[in-house]
Amino acid sequence: MAIWKTHIQRLPPLFAVVLLLLAAAPSVRAGSPAVVVVLDKLCLPGEEIHMEATLYRSGLLGLFKGGIQGELLQFIDPHGNPIRDLLTDPSGSARILFTAGQPGRYPFTVCLVDNPRYAADPATGNLFVRKKKMPLVFVSVEAGLMPAVTTPLLSRDPETIEAEPGSAQALSKVAECHMPVYLTQAARRSSQPTRIWLEQKGYPPGPIYFLDRPLMEGILSEAPPPQTDVLEKLWKERSVQAYLLTSDPGLARVAADKGFRVLLLQPQGSPGDASSLEKKEDTENITYIQEWSKIPEICPCKKKGR
Repeated sequence: MAIWKTHIQRLPPLFAVVLLLLAAAPSVRAGSPAVVVVLDKLCLPGEEIHMEATLYRSGLLGLFKGGIQGELLQFIDPHGNPIRDLLTDPSGSARILFTAGQPGRYPFTVCLVDNPRYAADPATGNLFVRKKKMPLVFVSVEAGLMPAVTTPLLSRDPETIEAEPGSAQALSKVAECHMPVYLTQAARRSSQPTRIWLEQKGYPPGPIYFLDRPLMEGILSEAPPPQTDVLEKLWKERSVQAYLLTSDPGLARVAADKGFRVLLLQPQGSPGDASSLEKKEDTENITYIQEWSKIPEICPCKKKGR
């Protein structure tokens, strides 16, 4: 410490203050910055499901690096009780097996156990347990709730984006008897900004799932169609209709071929307007929507007694 004092005395006062603050910083919060991300999950009552968390390195300007292996994460149940401490695997992830109870929303919090290497705030993800006969409504976030962009490869800051007018009100009405599932093309480690945006804009609660972007999306005009594996795995009760709300024509066609009832959001006069499609097979299982207010009429709640 004597050496530090000697060097500081030789510097201008402002520089000396800066160095003192830097030297004191580790004592306030030790370790390199890291971020815990907890994924949402959807299941049925009595089903066994893994709740998963990942610990990421935090880079400059809020960017994330790879996962951190060998650190201890503590899982806390919806009642605030610690469940178990687990070490992260080579990808930085840890997971616990949980048996779902009655339908509802169950928050799980995950904390990084204190250590001198990394520091991270706790994070929360949600387990949504739904009734078996409750219809699913998949909703595209970037290509549906947010205005469309011409360069999908570029990430957008959700804080600067306004929601499509009327979308929160319409979806809240649909959610009275449907389970909304939000589909995002954001990176898994950036799920928290998406969750905050949905809450701030007044959208009904629902799990966030991830659609992997085709590698050449936004570069080639004939990019591979989006994968629908996530949608198909969650649609377990095929006797109940599942819906997809999106403004992505490619995703709409793939989902329609899989049996989903697709509501393709197309503002009047846009290049993807229904009037521009002449072939009958192009509109099979696809309904073109120009106003969000029409959606509750297409996804109505069944009256009691029927």
